[in-house]
Amino acid sequence: MSTDDTGNTSSKIIKHALGWMILSTLFFSLVMVTIKLFLIDLPPEQTVFLRYFVGTVMIVPLVWRSTMMMFTSSERWRLWLRALLHGVGVFSWFFGILRIPLAEVNAMLNMGPVYAAIGAALFMGERLRIRRIAAIIVSFIGALIIIKPGFAEVNFGTLAVVIAAPLFAGSDLLAKHLKKVHEDNFIIFALSFGISALLLIPAIWVWQPMNAVHWGGVLAISLFATLGHVGLMRAFRGPMWAAQTGKYMQLIFVVGFGIALFDEIPLVSTIVGAFVVLAAVSYIAFREGRARKLQS
Repeated sequence: MSTDDTGNTSSKIIKHALGWMILSTLFFSLVMVTIKLFLIDLPPEQTVFLRYFVGTVMIVPLVWRSTMMMFTSSERWRLWLRALLHGVGVFSWFFGILRIPLAEVNAMLNMGPVYAAIGAALFMGERLRIRRIAAIIVSFIGALIIIKPGFAEVNFGTLAVVIAAPLFAGSDLLAKHLKKVHEDNFIIFALSFGISALLLIPAIWVWQPMNAVHWGGVLAISLFATLGHVGLMRAFRGPMWAAQTGKYMQLIFVVGFGIALFDEIPLVSTIVGAFVVLAAVSYIAFREGRARKLQS
């Protein structure tokens, strides 16, 4: 293959990764909107359990021959660890969505790629160079602008999303590793099955009666989230930096939905902090891209 062919192939892979991630963020934005529209009066434990239980039922026909690998795979501990991290992350995320504006939720989740970079350095042997460390520090400053510690009343919704971001980053890193062993549909099934199994008892403990609107909302978030995970796994076929960069389109989606549906006008501090984080992580992505290009 010629140098030009290699460059074109690499460019196409990066574009596909970005495209799939942007589509994924649209579906996850719709999940957030649906929760706020139809599921605001249900406990997060119950909502998260039902979302992943329905998701499991949706994906089983595609992987039914492989379902026992949840217990027999050589990577089973990673499958269950990912389910645990992601399950706690989603619970925290749902908790936050019900209590703070969507733009603030998304702005805090933008820290995810920063945590992913730290996790890759700690657990995957990737080096943290000076410039990347500086970008991480700047991104945390952006997060502090959003949270305004010491200047605003403590909001448990904000704290919940702060907790969710590193958990999602850990889930993303595990998913990237699992793709070396398992196919995408099974990884999505494993996540849905694992979370629904882990949350069964907590959901029963707080269970509340549901009406038709609730069930419609659960079906909608299960469909949107499953499609979002399909896009996520497709995005991970490309470089992690490219996939993570595509996540920032979600800020545009959630701000638009928040204004149109909930009259949520983002605070100036939220927008400023979000763009500080975005600039820092975009710099990380740019440096990653240049480094990989020089290595190829």
